[in-house]
Amino acid sequence: MKFLRIFGKKTLNPVLWYVNRKSITRAVFVGTFFGLLPIPFHSVFIVMAVLLFEVNLPISLMLAWLSNPLTLVPILYIGFWFGAHIFHVHMINKEMLLGVLHQISRWITHFGHGHIDFSLAKILMTGLVVEAFVFAVILYLSTEIFWRWMVIKNWKSRHHHKKQEEEIL
Repeated sequence: MKFLRIFGKKTLNPVLWYVNRKSITRAVFVGTFFGLLPIPFHSVFIVMAVLLFEVNLPISLMLAWLSNPLTLVPILYIGFWFGAHIFHVHMINKEMLLGVLHQISRWITHFGHGHIDFSLAKILMTGLVVEAFVFAVILYLSTEIFWRWMVIKNWKSRHHHKKQEEEIL
């Protein structure tokens, strides 16, 4: 993790490495939110958010891998779906989607030169932010519920074993 050096000694803060419910659930939110945004260098944004909110760094960075070549198309499709519903437009067809993706990839490969139809980009970007937020909240709540369920389950198990030991004595 050499890139963490650019953030200095702040990444050595022990709070960023804690494993507790609060740190892990918030790390899931941060990692999922930025991990679902197909933006360049999203790991840098994750580290900045981790430093700001003091959540678990490794969990947040692992979730950066949510957007990868296998998941990119579904992420973009769902983003367009959310955006189309927000702006009350018809869902675009496959040819339009491929055209926008071609415009974006051409713009990136030509270092910012080229044409992008920003009306569709506005729909996509809004949808992607909403999608990232919705899935981050869902995973945050799921992690919170799962963590509490495991704590209760372990407590009941310990309590049950303690009761059995008392009955034996």
